[in-house]
Amino acid sequence: MAHVVVLGAGLGGTIMAYELKDQLRPGDTLTVISKEPKYHFVPSNPWVAVNWRKQEDIEIDLAPVFARKGIGFRPVAATTIDPVARRIDLEDGTSVDYD
Repeated sequence: MAHVVVLGAGLGGTIMAYELKDQLRPGDTLTVISKEPKYHFVPSNPWVAVNWRKQEDIEIDLAPVFARKGIGFRPVAATTIDPVARRIDLEDGTSVDYD
């Protein structure tokens, strides 16, 4: 059983996580690590500036997005990637092993 990790939960990371989840074998796990708990849709910033949208209208809480697909989510920044040990150290002092 493999544990796959995606670093970053922007558009690219989220799309990659969804695609990978569909390709994993039964028993494999997938975790997304992102320094932010929410995705902020940057192109909509001007709408907020002119009061066409509220800040919360252009942000998405990522935990339920990944939970719906059975993807683990760690909203904490990665500090070190150790490819030899296959470990990612996180800002909160914990680490995530990967295959």
